[in-house]
Amino acid sequence: MATMEDRLMGEKLHYYCSSDEEEEEEEEDKVPEEDYDVEKAKEQRADEIEKKAWMEGSRKHNTGAKGVKEDARMYQRYILEKEQEKIDILAKAANRFVLQEPSDDSLDDDEEFMAAYRAKRMSEMKEAAVPVFGVLRELSDANYCETIDGAPAGTDVCVYIYEDYIPSCRRYKEDLTRIAADFPKCLICCIKASAAKMSANFIQRGLPTFISYRNGEVRSTWVNIREFIGDDADYDILVEAMQDNNVLPY
Repeated sequence: MATMEDRLMGEKLHYYCSSDEEEEEEEEDKVPEEDYDVEKAKEQRADEIEKKAWMEGSRKHNTGAKGVKEDARMYQRYILEKEQEKIDILAKAANRFVLQEPSDDSLDDDEEFMAAYRAKRMSEMKEAAVPVFGVLRELSDANYCETIDGAPAGTDVCVYIYEDYIPSCRRYKEDLTRIAADFPKCLICCIKASAAKMSANFIQRGLPTFISYRNGEVRSTWVNIREFIGDDADYDILVEAMQDNNVLPY
C-alpha cells in the first residue's frame, strides 16, 4: 500500500514492482535463442538510433500536446525520407539495365553480318540444290539415252565404255567406284560396248573409252585411253588424265 509520503511526493504504486515481477517480465521479453536473428536485430537497432538522432537533431524539444504533434509530424517526415531513399536506390539500379540506343558503328556491323549471313545461306541453298550421286551406274542399251537426257540441267555425265575380256578395261573399271564417290556431283556410268551395239572394229581398237555429256550433248570424248596412260596407271594418274581430257570435272 502507498504511504502518506508516497502520496505527498506524487508517486504511484504502479510505478513500483517487485523483483519477482521484474524477473517474470524479463523472462517474457526474452527471445528464444533459436529464433533470435542477430543481423535483423542489428538492423532494427540501427534504424532506432538513426530515427532518434534524426528527430532530436532536427527540432527543439517541446512538451505537452504541442510536442506530441511535433513528434508525429517529424516522424512522418522521417518515414517519407526513408521511402524516398529506397525509391532512389531502385531507380539507380534500374538505370543500369536500360537499353542504350545503338551507335552507327554497331548498326553498320549488324548490316555487314546480315549481308554475310545471307550470302552464306544462298551459297548453302545452291549447294544443296546440286544433285549428288556418288555411286557407279551400270547402263544398258535400253536406258542409255534416258539416263543421258534425263540428267539434271548442268550435270556432268561421264560414261565409261568397256569390255570385261580386255585387261585394261577391267583394270580401270576398278577405279570407277572410287571416282564416283570422290566426285559425287558428276554422274559416273559404265556400259559394255557390245550392249551399246558398237562395232567389232571399235571394240578392238577404241576401248577403253570415256564420253562426257552435259545437258544431253556430248561435251568431250577420250578414246583408247591406254595409248596415253598405259594399261595399268594408278588412281591419281587416271583422274588427272580424265580431267585434262575434259571427261571429269575438277
